[in-house]
Amino acid sequence: LGWKMESDLFSLNSEGAQRMAATTGAPVADRGDAVDMDEPASHFQVQKHSWEGLRNIIHGSRKYSGLIVNKAPHDFQFVQKTDESGPHSHRLYYLGMPYGSRENSLLYSEIPKKVRKEALLLLSWKQMLDHFQATPHHGVYSREEELLRERKRLGVFGITSYDFHSESGLFLFQASNSLFHCRDGGKNGFMVSPMKPLEIKTHCSGPRMDPKICPADPAFFSFINNNDLWVANIETGEERRLTFCHQGLSNVLEDPKSAGVATFVIQEEFDRFTGYWWCPTASWEGSEGVKTLRMLYEEVDESEVEVIHVPSPALEERKTDSYRYPRTGSKNPRIALKLAEFQTDSQGKIVSSQEKELAQPFSTLFPRVEYIARAGWTRDGKYAWAMFLDRPQQRLQLVLLPPALFIPATENEEKRLAFARAVPKNIQPYVVYEEVTNVWINVHDIFYPFPQSEGEEELCFLRANECKTGFCHLYKVTAVLKPKGYDWSEPFSPGEGEQSLSGPSRNCLLKSH
Repeated sequence: LGWKMESDLFSLNSEGAQRMAATTGAPVADRGDAVDMDEPASHFQVQKHSWEGLRNIIHGSRKYSGLIVNKAPHDFQFVQKTDESGPHSHRLYYLGMPYGSRENSLLYSEIPKKVRKEALLLLSWKQMLDHFQATPHHGVYSREEELLRERKRLGVFGITSYDFHSESGLFLFQASNSLFHCRDGGKNGFMVSPMKPLEIKTHCSGPRMDPKICPADPAFFSFINNNDLWVANIETGEERRLTFCHQGLSNVLEDPKSAGVATFVIQEEFDRFTGYWWCPTASWEGSEGVKTLRMLYEEVDESEVEVIHVPSPALEERKTDSYRYPRTGSKNPRIALKLAEFQTDSQGKIVSSQEKELAQPFSTLFPRVEYIARAGWTRDGKYAWAMFLDRPQQRLQLVLLPPALFIPATENEEKRLAFARAVPKNIQPYVVYEEVTNVWINVHDIFYPFPQSEGEEELCFLRANECKTGFCHLYKVTAVLKPKGYDWSEPFSPGEGEQSLSGPSRNCLLKSH
């Protein structure tokens, strides 16, 4: 089974597989084939054609290029099956456009344990959802959804993204101006026929954007509503607003702040379309079953960003839409990284929540940072990480932020100093990686931190780099973390912060392989 061509792996339906096999002359694998998938690879026989034959094949393929582009499957999730007596090793989930449909939908394919070497294996597309219309009636999206579709360059309708929790088999996705969920796999086993997804009701006004399942507790999920971060319980329906940046005013000039939302520049220039990230683990307190769940999020203040007025696409409204748009050379938004935490009791009820900020202002610790290109968590939840860029995009830093470096947000200066004084002196940010170039740095997603052993004072990760040779290569980097000791209640000057926290040699030892 190989990823040679899309037509080699997927068929639009089971009949399409037979038609394609008849056209190419290749045999189709049967369900009862008897060769193990993990046997050594052998030469793949390719049918030879004349130049005229190749020309005809290419001309014929162009007729279907548009169809293939729109129907190409994407966003794959592999789930291993544990039934030893069953014929399939994995179930493969993905988004695609089924045969005869104009909407993207959730689909799956079964991967057999055994195939015939001489066969052309075509996996049939199977519908997960039963007669489900994902596109809003009359194709009318909310303003937030329409803007996101434009910036993602989405030309398809239906389900365009989803979140998946493998252990519970939970799927979460946006559709028809609402949120829906369904389950397959996990404790309930695998379905054999299409299912009806369940709508998640809400008391929020406006669309719920960027929904994500909590990886540490799939009973909870998060979303953005009116530029603030919310959390809700799928099982009980409880909802809780976690941030209070946005006031919900209709005038853009009077309401410049947001939490957990990627700004226009970040979406357009760096292809980052989210502004918050779940911690993959939970922390437990006491013997009463109180659990703390947390998210890292970006808070944005666009009060100094210019507002432009664009005519509304709905001509009959005869009005303009207002947007924050940083022109070339003008000021970008002010940014900061914060934590949103909430605690649950043994029954899963939210008992408290709070916002946390860095022990020193973000602009003081990282004075030259203009963009947060990427962010996330290490797999053990020990550190949040962020990828920082300066404005010329010639200096990139990868920084580790321990959750203990964040203190409860307060306007009271005495309380803030007390919280900062309580931060242990060995808690600090670590710049574990840096790239510097005189041109610009291409931002990408290739960063893979390996699991960190208990008590280990180093972090090993994979990272792609173009700056060293001019070509993109993978590097294995080991950062030995060396805490210095800071009193976080003492003020930092920009110069001191820049000297202390802007170079990897200042707080860790790097080894590249």
